[in-house]
Amino acid sequence: MGSAARAYREPVFTSWRPDHRLMLDGVAAALVLVLGLGASLSSLRGAHAWLWTTSLVALVGLAGCLAVRRVRPLVALAVASACMLALVALPDLPGGVPPVLLPFSAIYPVLLYSAIAYTDLSVLPVVGGLVGSALVVGRTVLSFPGAWGPPGVLGAVAVASVFSAWALGRYRRIRVSYVRALEESAQRAEQLRAEQVRSAVAAERRLIAREIHDVAAHSLAVVLTQADTARLVFDRDPERARAMLGTALDVGREAMREMRAMLGVLRSGDDPVSPADDRDLGSLVASFRDAGVDVSLRSSGTRQDLGTAERHAVYRVVQESVTNALKHVGPQVRCRISLEWEPRRLTVTVTDDGPGTAEDLTERGGHGLVGMAERMRQIGGGFVVRSAPGAGTTVRAEFELGER
Repeated sequence: MGSAARAYREPVFTSWRPDHRLMLDGVAAALVLVLGLGASLSSLRGAHAWLWTTSLVALVGLAGCLAVRRVRPLVALAVASACMLALVALPDLPGGVPPVLLPFSAIYPVLLYSAIAYTDLSVLPVVGGLVGSALVVGRTVLSFPGAWGPPGVLGAVAVASVFSAWALGRYRRIRVSYVRALEESAQRAEQLRAEQVRSAVAAERRLIAREIHDVAAHSLAVVLTQADTARLVFDRDPERARAMLGTALDVGREAMREMRAMLGVLRSGDDPVSPADDRDLGSLVASFRDAGVDVSLRSSGTRQDLGTAERHAVYRVVQESVTNALKHVGPQVRCRISLEWEPRRLTVTVTDDGPGTAEDLTERGGHGLVGMAERMRQIGGGFVVRSAPGAGTTVRAEFELGER
């Protein structure tokens, strides 16, 4: 709280510019000057000209300090302290009244409060106020011995006025600092919420892009392979060509169904339809075989229950891996799919016999490989792609199987 209080500089009316505060306090100072002069003229009447003039200048100076107490609080306190010292040093007015006891002296505690409330200083104004109080009490006791009761009582009242100004100023400063801290905290929370919304939207866009890529890439690869092969064999084997075109139509219709379901979810905002998962690998492998790809699927170990995200990831990893092999090598490629079930781990491996490459494909591959890597990171799995010239490409995804 102390550091927050020290950082404070603004007045209570934070929406007001300094000229507005000066105007408001100037009006108040003018009223105090008029009322104070009216109450002090009777005491000043009959005084020597120099005493009357000096007292009047000091009193006007105190009123002027009241006008700038919020825009220049330390300057106002310093000038007011000088005026109070001058009043303490002046001789008594006619009637034996010390000038320091004129009504204008009541302005000083207000200026002391302002110096504490509107700056980061506390000790120096309080020390100055205590010294000034001692001088005022001493001057009063010298002029009116015993008239104001025991000096200790008068001193206690003066000290109480100083500490009251300090307490009110500190309270005001701490309160405004606390409100400022709440406003800054609310602003940071709003910025955090906005950042979370942007992150959620970006994550959703990446998810949609991955799903659309997986569906479109697989379907188009199969459709193009079937259509191209049908074109080549159409003259010598029309029946086979028709079968291939039928397979291409079936794959295209299935892709359209998945796309409509996905877009329907986006429009309605409902929970997504049940995605394809590892239990659909048989039909996926069959679609690749229909496209002329030599694909085998082997599973070892005891199958265990997976979460929805994990099951879907298994399907997409296999789909994207075989699709990439089909696109980059052609229908003559051979792919081997292996699912190794262990007590706490599932390892999915897809290997092809393509020409391979020397590039690092794990992070620098196409959208499909990058999407697979990102999908695996989201579910806490491992993902690596290894490829070498003449040795084909191997995609390996590891799923941790904990208690669910």
